Amino acid sequence: MQRCSDQFSDLIALRRGDEKAVLRWYKRYQQPLLRFIHTKIADPQDAQELCQNTFLSCLESLPLFKETSSLWTWMCSIARHEVADYYRKKYAKKVLKLIPFAESLLPEQVIDVHDVAQAVRSALKKLSSRDRELLQLKYIDGKSVKAIAFVLGVSVKSAESLLYRARKAFEEVYAE
Repeated sequence: MQRCSDQFSDLIALRRGDEKAVLRWYKRYQQPLLRFIHTKIADPQDAQELCQNTFLSCLESLPLFKETSSLWTWMCSIARHEVADYYRKKYAKKVLKLIPFAESLLPEQVIDVHDVAQAVRSALKKLSSRDRELLQLKYIDGKSVKAIAFVLGVSVKSAESLLYRARKAFEEVYAE
């Protein structure tokens, strides 16, 4: 078990953005966090993705960590929020499909939104995997440009540029 003073110094280094501290933190908590999430999410790929999202959310929220609980407890709390968001996104649209005669009860605008969603999905499939990933991180997962830069291992300016190009590629494909 890690000593309290070691945990404190690791936390300070983590808050400073020290790469070695981030790697130590990730290596120490990645497997336990993945197991924790996997108890709530059956699909291994979805669990892995939520684990990564949790680490990013933790990094973004680290300045707000008040140390009133252990780092692990705090991370699990963030993971629970990520899992809740996952289920909200996954099942919100399915609820409408379960309501009998939903199409006849819904205004025509909603049905048109479904058509637009299909067109968007079709356009996304035609993009390169990198452009698709960038757009998903930004617009579906709601990640900041800074978080996207961290995931890709590039500078914020590079991430902005890549996002700009991905949006342009999407616009061209969607217009077709």
